[in-house]
Amino acid sequence: MRPPIIGIDAQSLTGKLQTGLGVYSQGIVNVMKRHPEAVDLRLIWPRDKKPFRRTFERLVWEQYYFVNAAYRQEVDLIHSPCFSVPRFTGIPKVVTAHDLIILKNPGLMPPGSRWYFAKWIPYTYKHADHIIAVSKTTRDDLVQILGLNPDKITVIYHGLKPGFRRSTDPDDINRIQYKYHAQGQFFLMVGSFEPRKNIHHAIDAFSRLAKKNKKLKLLLVGNDNPYQAQMRALAKELGVGEQVLFPGYVSDLELATLYSLAVALVFPSAAEGFGLPLLEAMSTGCAIIASDLKVFHEIAGDAAVYVPVGDPTALSEAMAKVLEDSVFRSDLFRRGLSRTLKFDWEHAAEETLRVYLRVLTRRGIKLTER
Repeated sequence: MRPPIIGIDAQSLTGKLQTGLGVYSQGIVNVMKRHPEAVDLRLIWPRDKKPFRRTFERLVWEQYYFVNAAYRQEVDLIHSPCFSVPRFTGIPKVVTAHDLIILKNPGLMPPGSRWYFAKWIPYTYKHADHIIAVSKTTRDDLVQILGLNPDKITVIYHGLKPGFRRSTDPDDINRIQYKYHAQGQFFLMVGSFEPRKNIHHAIDAFSRLAKKNKKLKLLLVGNDNPYQAQMRALAKELGVGEQVLFPGYVSDLELATLYSLAVALVFPSAAEGFGLPLLEAMSTGCAIIASDLKVFHEIAGDAAVYVPVGDPTALSEAMAKVLEDSVFRSDLFRRGLSRTLKFDWEHAAEETLRVYLRVLTRRGIKLTER
């Protein structure tokens, strides 16, 4: 019996900087490429390997060009690790669902993108042979909001990149402290600059502490965009413009060091499908202060301090508690490190391959030599 030929939609791997969707796709691909005896993986790329700028371009790729390329490569199954499922093809289809945030918060996107994410993607899920959910929270949403059959859904957690471990090298620590002006105590927030991340609450909460401690800092790691400019203005308005830093994109190795040095990761997001920074923080010994979301409890368990969504006062109080109590911080680190053992890319890839084989078996596709 030969290994199954799997066509992967590689659009989330395009571009120089990857979001959480790209991290997921790359994590699965990296492991499967190491096991050609188990799976024949074919990455199917958009032309020029460039990110799509418009929803229409993405739609045409997924429903036409990607499918045609899959037929040419005679794949046994296609996997859409992000976005929508090809609707009009007889090839067996697996899709990974990351969240249904847009259905709960439709105002987060402009009309064109809103239709694609809130209408089209959920519609195509119904035509997948099987769905991988990145959390139990996402699985429950798929069942309760979309009415999908839970038997068609398998929960497979993200893994963790090898580079995320606690930094102890003095030279690396000194270099990164100097590069990012991270000397002394600082809180860290990591992620894209979007309203749902509640960055304005993090800045508000921080400002209440910073007025009493002029050496305290808040580092907001993420790529520049117009919303970031609004957050810069807010920090100045609250009188902490010099203490709120925007380092931009940070490499994984440098980010691991920043996690290791931070007082805590602050993650007051209003909605998430997984929350990769929580996992990164736990692996590097960084305490976590997060919004009280079901999915965050699923990931971090008792290794985080939880605050109500949209409550900067409670967030500030939690930040003060973690800042002032080093024993409490150490306890959060110990709990978090033990939880990271359940998040592993090898396990995720193995479970994903099992999903492929179950779908092929149900379809009656035999993996004989061609």
